[in-house]
Amino acid sequence: MANSRAARLLPPAAANPPADCGERRAEYTAAVTDLRHIGRSIHRLEDPPLLLGQGRYVDDIHLPGTLEAAFVRSPHAHAAVRGIDSRAAQAAPGVAAVLTLADLAPHLTRQQMPIQFRNSKLPPHCTPFPLAKDEVAYVGEAVAVVIASSRYLAEDAAALVEVDYEILPAASDCKRALAPDAPRARQGRSSNVLTEIRQGYGEVESAFARAPHRLKLGLKQHRGGAHSIEGRGVLAVYDAGEDRLTVWSSTQLAHELRSFLMELLDLDENRLRVVTPDVGGGFGAKFLMYPEEVVIPLASLMLRSPVKWIEDRREHFLASIQERDQYWDLEIAFDGTGRLLAVRGEIVHDQGAYTPQGVNTAYNSSTAFPGPYVLPAYEIRAVVVETNKVPTVPVRGAGYPQGCFAMERALDRIAQTLGLDRALVRERNLVPAAAMPYTTPLKSRSGSAIAYDTGDFPKSMNNVLEAIEYKTFSERQSAARASGRHLGIGIANGMKGTGRGPYESALVRVGRTGRVSVLVV
Repeated sequence: MANSRAARLLPPAAANPPADCGERRAEYTAAVTDLRHIGRSIHRLEDPPLLLGQGRYVDDIHLPGTLEAAFVRSPHAHAAVRGIDSRAAQAAPGVAAVLTLADLAPHLTRQQMPIQFRNSKLPPHCTPFPLAKDEVAYVGEAVAVVIASSRYLAEDAAALVEVDYEILPAASDCKRALAPDAPRARQGRSSNVLTEIRQGYGEVESAFARAPHRLKLGLKQHRGGAHSIEGRGVLAVYDAGEDRLTVWSSTQLAHELRSFLMELLDLDENRLRVVTPDVGGGFGAKFLMYPEEVVIPLASLMLRSPVKWIEDRREHFLASIQERDQYWDLEIAFDGTGRLLAVRGEIVHDQGAYTPQGVNTAYNSSTAFPGPYVLPAYEIRAVVVETNKVPTVPVRGAGYPQGCFAMERALDRIAQTLGLDRALVRERNLVPAAAMPYTTPLKSRSGSAIAYDTGDFPKSMNNVLEAIEYKTFSERQSAARASGRHLGIGIANGMKGTGRGPYESALVRVGRTGRVSVLVV
């Protein structure tokens, strides 16, 4: 076992040392017995099977008698569901079942999904349903599911399901949704405002009162999405002999998915196993539990058959979570040298129709704004707004890039206003190396202080500027324009906290055979 492990971890030359080379054999023996591998270049273990086409994804798992699912999805941004007629679909060839929320509800401990990253400030009933109940709140929301002997037959039958929709006014823009007379994104809501987040420190008012310069800045950061090569997918099978449900899911959160399914389906932990095979990309879009991940396992329990659903690309565009969509309205106070004195303003964040994963994107954006710069006073109000769009959660950055973008645009405007070089303005505002460790008055979502433990930010930026020959860029730009080409250059400094403390845990077990098992939660 030790030799095979060393062969995987060591470079090829070290894995097969020549018998007549005592020195290299000694190095090899030391590497085998020293499993710390500190300071060594470790070969990645996961690459060979993926590069050779030997990866195993959810859709590569084939179980005898597997049924396949297709979802009936809303074509409307907002509508009341007055009735669902599935009789024609149920009579279609190969159909095993057509299920709505009414069919699932008796088997669920509650009808709405649990919320990830819980926050007591959020109103009740803000999470999605496994299948729509009385209304649909965005295009693509699942209303029913058809289970058939093949995906083709399931899709054909899904087209036969008739849903009686009463179209309702929709809220399509988060800023306009704040107006008192704006359409409500959800029935029964008194307002489209889900919650507000306030961040602040320092003497903001006095800083603005004495500031020699001020400017206002409005920004719009559009929506985005995560489009991995592999879409989402779920396969579930119930084993009656072991009385155990096994769920394969292309998810980034296997442990959390298992916990939520145990809660919703009222299953003992020994009766449920969640497996994550190879995942063909996630980027945050698979960092939550989706309604489909409840519906498919429950359908398997109800039908006592394996049930599979593989998301197609159209479904991903319609129903997988998205990110961002923020308005920033800022006022910046600064002195004649370009140094920041204070910033105040508002963020309007589009949460979409539901809140499956808290409001961490908006929160992180509000705390990320200062970045690696010295900001003496700061006051921001983040308004999280419900709209009739796909729900938003973090994708590739979790709100931090949005805060970084806003700060960098503010510094560009300061440089433009004072006629200063953009790099010089940034250098004057960066936290100096002598100030490390540098603790800001802001708090992370876990409640711990946002602290920069080490670093030389000015040196890092200047190293990059030297590498790209920033001082001579204007000459290259002029020459390019003379030949009909347009060149531009941007400067930005960003940072992001590491770790998600203080709530991680790990369990290490050493078995009788010497095998070590590590469970990280």
